[in-house]
Amino acid sequence: MTQDFDAEAYAKAAAAAVGLPLDPRHLPGVALNLRLAARMAAIVEGMPITPADEAAPVFVAGRDAPKEEGA
Repeated sequence: MTQDFDAEAYAKAAAAAVGLPLDPRHLPGVALNLRLAARMAAIVEGMPITPADEAAPVFVAGRDAPKEEGA
């Protein structure tokens, strides 16, 4: 994430793109959360991963966990 991320402009554009009304009084809080999310994403993106790294298992609500062999 570059330092020139304009969270307020992004919030306004994203809200308009999906037809979501964005009260100007809420804009500072929305922008604050977007900046926080961008900082968290930068940490994740900064982690080196290789093709050998595996993705985590997928959680599906309501599905029983697989039974272990011999349990």
